Amino acid sequence: MKRAMFLLWFFVATAFAVADEKPHPPLERPKIHAVKVNEPPNIDGLLDDPAWQKAAKVTGFWRMDFDELASEQTEVLICHDNEHLYVAFLCHDSQPQLIRAQQRKRGGAFGNDDWVSLGIDPLNRPRFTPDQPIYIFYVNPIGTQDEIVPGGAAAKIEWRGDWKAAAKITEKGWQAEMAIPFRILRLPTKLTHLGLFFARSIPSPRAVSSSYPYRRGQAIGNMAEYGPLDIPSIRPPIITMASTSLVLGKGSDRGIRIGWDAKQHILGGLQWQLTINPDFRNIEDVIETIDFTYVPRRLPDRRPFFSEGQGYFPSSDIFYSRFIEEVVGGLKLFGKTGRTEVGTLFALEPRQRFSILARINHELSKRSLAEVSYAHRTKTNGSPALRLGWFATYPSGRDHLLNLTAQWTKSGGNNWLLSVNYPAQTPGHWAFWGWIEQVSDRFQPSLGFAPEVNYRSVGFGLNYYQFYRQGNLLDASGTFYYSQRHFLSGQQGGQLLDRTANLFLGITSRKGFRLDIGVLRYHRPPFRDQTFWVGAIWKMFDQYRSGWVSYQWGRRANQRYRFLRLSQSFRFSHTFSINLNWEQIEHFANAYQLILSGVYDISDERSLLFRWVKGSVPKPGEPKTLLPIDNFYLGFRQFSRKGLDIYLLLGDPNARHTQFKLMLKVLRVF
Repeated sequence: MKRAMFLLWFFVATAFAVADEKPHPPLERPKIHAVKVNEPPNIDGLLDDPAWQKAAKVTGFWRMDFDELASEQTEVLICHDNEHLYVAFLCHDSQPQLIRAQQRKRGGAFGNDDWVSLGIDPLNRPRFTPDQPIYIFYVNPIGTQDEIVPGGAAAKIEWRGDWKAAAKITEKGWQAEMAIPFRILRLPTKLTHLGLFFARSIPSPRAVSSSYPYRRGQAIGNMAEYGPLDIPSIRPPIITMASTSLVLGKGSDRGIRIGWDAKQHILGGLQWQLTINPDFRNIEDVIETIDFTYVPRRLPDRRPFFSEGQGYFPSSDIFYSRFIEEVVGGLKLFGKTGRTEVGTLFALEPRQRFSILARINHELSKRSLAEVSYAHRTKTNGSPALRLGWFATYPSGRDHLLNLTAQWTKSGGNNWLLSVNYPAQTPGHWAFWGWIEQVSDRFQPSLGFAPEVNYRSVGFGLNYYQFYRQGNLLDASGTFYYSQRHFLSGQQGGQLLDRTANLFLGITSRKGFRLDIGVLRYHRPPFRDQTFWVGAIWKMFDQYRSGWVSYQWGRRANQRYRFLRLSQSFRFSHTFSINLNWEQIEHFANAYQLILSGVYDISDERSLLFRWVKGSVPKPGEPKTLLPIDNFYLGFRQFSRKGLDIYLLLGDPNARHTQFKLMLKVLRVF
């Protein structure tokens, strides 16, 4: 234990030592003089409207990984009227034949496409970390759109806030236009300036990311200031959404269910949201891997009521929303106003049980913030959880940040955490992280995920990433991770709970092939696990035809262990694709799981889909007991830009066996 603590604090001291490297002198936030137009541009991707001739212009995109101007430059045009912000991108490309645009479905993954993005902070606050929540709007070279709403939002387009975009590929590159309505943003009481950030990505194997106003070591998380804006006061509307669900077939859940949601942006940067009688039955839950685990796994929650605004709520160790199985009604208030982030939630469950939580983050300075969080669920054996926290980040030279965290939580017992994170912002530099944590034996949050308590933990990790501009190799990376936990009190006080030491190495070729290897050692008395791992990815730049395989072997829990995973995507046309996932484990018992899913796009807004899950999987907590699974369902999905969203399922997506039932859900925003 003492040796591990010495290593952790050695790395902390090293971080402070290298922090003396001189960064670029800090720059004033770039100012973009606002241009108001009387005639809005036509969003068609052509950039031939008079408004663009008057618009403000931004040039000089810098690479995000090296201290140099991007070789493929980007020009940005900005203007506005009383209702919209208009932005155009002119993306120069010396090799336009390599421009890639695969994604045609709104909200789909853009990772393997060329794209541009516009970041907007309506509150125009200086950001001290790059990951602070802002609005981000994306478009690829064929005009496909995606967006990030601060804190998260439900999928319905009219509910999230609709905006327009168009794009066109030219002989000299490609160009795009956006029109963002002010009313879909959480606005301050008086909108005078906007914080703006522009980025462009050229995918692998060229792999060039550039942006404005970011420059290596000079403006991490910074945004340009667009203003002053001379527009009338905007009164946010109340948006309502009605849902009607019908379930026919066997089971206690059959019948009609009507739900209603409402929300409104409150001037100042906040949003309230109300839900009554939401229906989660048709939402595909996460399919858990069949791999062996000593403790329960933490899984994400896809239900819209909990996913919207989740970035403003407490972390899962004190607020694990999956514990709330059904909601009769709920109310939320979240967002950011001035220097303070707020997230509050009240959920009423059946049998008069309710959950309540709140989180407040307040910026103490440009580099630090304080957190106060509370979460409680009634009629459980747990206790209310109260958390106090402090977080700070400091630029360290031109290539690193130094992040410090301190947390104390009270929930029956105490939990405290001290951590340091020294991430590299550019390739070719080491990154590390480390922590010390203590959890008492009486720590039992009523709404939190805490599968193990009564321990003191210490750990650290190292990571190195290198990017190669030329040659057959695109990148290489390596990660080492070490941690150990000892019992804190009781008869086993001071004894080892577990110790982990893992090493991973990986390389990627310019042809889209990746190879990874790893060694994993885990000591949990009386067990001494040691396994080896190898993985490969092929066609990784083609999201519709890529695949991967991994194989892990050795001993776990004093048993022979073999675990194989395989995934492959197939695209038979631009409208029909399927994905196959296979898992097979040889451990306490021989188990397998097959997941075959497919989508046929009737149009950009309508799709047919299916999923088949077949297997014999270990029972949670009883790896020797196998449970048979054989579930198939068909579905139709209409994901409309305006009007009805329709979800029609023949079968139950979350059942173990095929169910002969019909599930229909219709959504309409008013």
